[in-house]
Amino acid sequence: MPRVGPASVQNKAIDNSLTVILGPRMPFSIRCGLTLLCLTMLPLLHAQVIRKVFQPLVGIPIPAPTCCATTSKSTFNEPVTACYEQKENIFPGCEVHAYIFRTVSKRDWCVDPGAWWIPQRLKRLEQRGIRCQIL
Repeated sequence: MPRVGPASVQNKAIDNSLTVILGPRMPFSIRCGLTLLCLTMLPLLHAQVIRKVFQPLVGIPIPAPTCCATTSKSTFNEPVTACYEQKENIFPGCEVHAYIFRTVSKRDWCVDPGAWWIPQRLKRLEQRGIRCQIL
């Protein structure tokens, strides 16, 4: 026979307040199953988030630059992150042949292919794994 006294009344009051806060009690096996599922999914979700956040920038497409209407033969010393070759008359208004170098500061340099320093720069870029994409 269950005890009816101050301790059992107090326990029943605690059970009722927990039911209000947490909802009705679930059977033990369901509660363990949900806990196990959550504990299993947490590391997998964490691994997916870390992989996306720290994914290297290699292979991520970089938007193509706008058209170069004019070119320059002057050099620049900023590191290059991408290279494009604009052929003549490929796009309306893009009537010049040019190499477009995108730098670390996201600036695009339109360079005349006849510039004396272009072959050396293209060779150094290729050694770094950067090849000029034809637009």
